[in-house]
Amino acid sequence: MSDTNRSSTANPQSAFHIQSSASRPHSNSHSSYFVRRLIIALVLLFVLASVISSIAWLIVHPLPPVFTVNSFTVSNFTLLNSRVKGDYELVISIKNPNKKASLSIDRSDDVCLMYDKSAAVIATAWMGPLYLEKMGQQSQSPTFRSDFCGPLHAGEFNEMSNDYWSKRMVSFNVIMRIRVRFRYRISPTKQSLIKVSCMNLVVEFSAAKEIHGKLKDTGGKNNCSVHHD
Repeated sequence: MSDTNRSSTANPQSAFHIQSSASRPHSNSHSSYFVRRLIIALVLLFVLASVISSIAWLIVHPLPPVFTVNSFTVSNFTLLNSRVKGDYELVISIKNPNKKASLSIDRSDDVCLMYDKSAAVIATAWMGPLYLEKMGQQSQSPTFRSDFCGPLHAGEFNEMSNDYWSKRMVSFNVIMRIRVRFRYRISPTKQSLIKVSCMNLVVEFSAAKEIHGKLKDTGGKNNCSVHHD
């Protein structure tokens, strides 16, 4: 028997180890190829889903909710040392004008009440979250904190005092910044930040030294404007 045959017969484990080592690079290469293909497929799937969702939202084109002031009353209204205090009760109707998409509004801690002729904030409030089905409608009453606001500038305070004592009418603005989320079938949620402005809310105090007032009748023209923030 030749030395070559003797060596092969005497050491079969070495021959198997050499054969296994030779096949291992091919196996590793196949695994890497499969992983690369899987990653590419997932990326393409994500891009395709994003494109389909964008097209769906372009077709649906959701409109922002419609805000209308139903009522606004002021009680215990006090003007003292350039400061303003009162109990404010605001009722706002919120409507979803969309026929194809529902919407939800997150809780907002940024509802500001201001004197119409000033940028100074008189009171702040929070408004709870709500969900509106297609064409749905609900009312909300932001809860204002009853306390004296920071001091107004002398000119602003004097002008408000004149409106209150002489004209028996004070005009307010309500500004809200809220997050709206739209939902349409299985498409990912679309969200938008909006600014709601309810301007020139004129409160009448019927009698002299009356500290309670209510919103002046405007013939139903109490719709608020909505802009993307």
